[in-house]
Amino acid sequence: MTHADCLGILVPDDGPDDYEWITLADQTDDLPRLALGRVASDGHHAPAALLALGDVKRLAPPGERLVKEAGARAVVWACTSASFIGGLGWAQDQRAALEARLGVPVTSTALAFLEALEALGHDRVDLLSPYPDDVTLRLVSFLREGGVGVVHDKALDCPYAADSHRADILEEVRCFAARHPDTARPLLIPDTAIDTLGLREALVREAGREVLTANQVSLWAGLRRLAGAYRPLVLLGPLAER
Repeated sequence: MTHADCLGILVPDDGPDDYEWITLADQTDDLPRLALGRVASDGHHAPAALLALGDVKRLAPPGERLVKEAGARAVVWACTSASFIGGLGWAQDQRAALEARLGVPVTSTALAFLEALEALGHDRVDLLSPYPDDVTLRLVSFLREGGVGVVHDKALDCPYAADSHRADILEEVRCFAARHPDTARPLLIPDTAIDTLGLREALVREAGREVLTANQVSLWAGLRRLAGAYRPLVLLGPLAER
């Protein structure tokens, strides 16, 4: 992989200035060049708002700019909720339509979770969801459609992405692990608004098991779609060798 390689990251434009994706490329030399494309969003975790956010007509223009102006050779729609809210078929159609418009490989965070779980050989998980109950239920349904069963779940009921970002995720994981000490299943933490890449080892330690987060699987799935090898990254955990 050369420095000329560019991975495009589409993100909802509702995050603060310290949003993890903004500074990620400056934190490690193991990555290709990252280019951010911002998608207009109010950050609201309501089904109607998320369906509108995931509309290809909204995603395609900033995606096309990533390809034409930044030279992205693959693009990730780095938003969990607006890539699962309509179900598995909707998510697959979203990806296919974006690939047709952009002319490069595309994936999304929701599909990356399924891809990562398949790569690691897991079909049963626990879920710590920042979303309200109705959106969490849609995520559980999406995972089930993808062949993954959720055993234990907890919804943190964050109405907006900014609320997810402010959550004390280490404390939430600690409380979840105390209530559900099972260690055989990975713990999923969706929502790319939650900064988790720098916390991966601490999250695993608090959970007492493997943890897969939205930004972790998004980055991994995006790197897989760039031709060439990349060095294993500690922030990818067991996915680095997959």
